[in-house]
Amino acid sequence: MARANLLERLHTIQDTYGYIPENEINKLSDQFDLPRSKVYGTIKFYSMFYTEPTGKYMVRVCDSLSCHLNDSEGLVTAVKNYLGIADGETTEDKKFTLEVVECLGHCGEGPVMMVNDQIYTYLNENRAIQILKDCM
Repeated sequence: MARANLLERLHTIQDTYGYIPENEINKLSDQFDLPRSKVYGTIKFYSMFYTEPTGKYMVRVCDSLSCHLNDSEGLVTAVKNYLGIADGETTEDKKFTLEVVECLGHCGEGPVMMVNDQIYTYLNENRAIQILKDCM
């Protein structure tokens, strides 16, 4: 099996389980004749792959320089406080996972938050919390 297909298989596994379970990593290692460390290295290199279950809603808040200048720091703090989790954590009910990211590609519209595949721009703390409440 060509190594170029590894990323495609990782996407398929993640789409199926919501993350990449340990037993699937073992299978990929055998299928691609790669050491497990190489499979893990690929998973960890790409930020869209997870080795632990994530929440139903993946919340990404941009904290790049342009968003930071528009008070993304306050937005990050408000979201963390509302969800009761830190960056990289998932709520106990598995509803939300929070990631503070470097860029979401909307630098002139910050601060920016992404929930699953939906982008929200020109946010303030109240609007961000309302978006999260609407997910409930």
